Amino acid sequence: MSEPVLFPRAARTSLADIVACTGAAVVGGADLSAVISGVASFDEAEPGELTFLDSPENAVLLETSRATACFVTPGDAPRLPKSTLALVIDAPSRGFALAMRRLFPQSIRPKSLFGTAGINPGASIHPEARLEQDVIVDPGVIVGPRAEIGSGSIVGANSVIGSDVRIGRDCLIGPHATITHALIGDRVILRPGVRIGQPSVDFGHAGIAMASHGLPSAPGIGRVIIQDGVEIGANSTIDRGAVGDTVIGEETRIGNLVRIEANARIGRHCVIPAPADVSGARA
Repeated sequence: MSEPVLFPRAARTSLADIVACTGAAVVGGADLSAVISGVASFDEAEPGELTFLDSPENAVLLETSRATACFVTPGDAPRLPKSTLALVIDAPSRGFALAMRRLFPQSIRPKSLFGTAGINPGASIHPEARLEQDVIVDPGVIVGPRAEIGSGSIVGANSVIGSDVRIGRDCLIGPHATITHALIGDRVILRPGVRIGQPSVDFGHAGIAMASHGLPSAPGIGRVIIQDGVEIGANSTIDRGAVGDTVIGEETRIGNLVRIEANARIGRHCVIPAPADVSGARA
């Protein structure tokens, strides 16, 4: 069996392209015509490949580098051998990430896992739902009444979009996601298995006491508001507000298996790693 190429490289990417997209500094007169064939971790990088110093503890190994180029901080640059071009930048990991986006553009471009163009016949779209042009809907998707999905968005297989949900433009909804009671901005990425807008059922000790007295749990009448550019990892859950709204600020990154409780308010550009449990408070 031949090895599949899951993320093809850009047609041709030179060191000059890498410097241009990352803003890294290089020594004067450096030859930037070399073509980068791939990326690798520091200890595995070979000639033709790009790498970065991932930990200050590994700085003693810089002299053994075989990579064509390496992202390093200004203080570590002199340790690299002449065969490895120092790409000097304050945050090597950030430079490496930007270079990977340039080298493997398809890895960041949302696409249908089924290869769907338009609405697959296996999807169930309510007549009152409104989908703009260029929306892609994979098999098994259910879109409820009055739901709206903006142009350029993709809804993965077997996902459920509840009634009155609003999804902006250029969003990616991964397979088996469930979205109810939510307003979602543009360029939002929800990875597979995400659950948005479900009622909170964790009442702690108070909940146990309530149950023992036969009292009903609160229904949760708020919403989830997810602002532009947010990314939420696989199998994470964001509960809808009990009375007010649960809010995720723009450009925030949430890891896999994270739970955001009802009425939490997360600010802009936050990072919540996996796994985490965020209570109904401001962050």
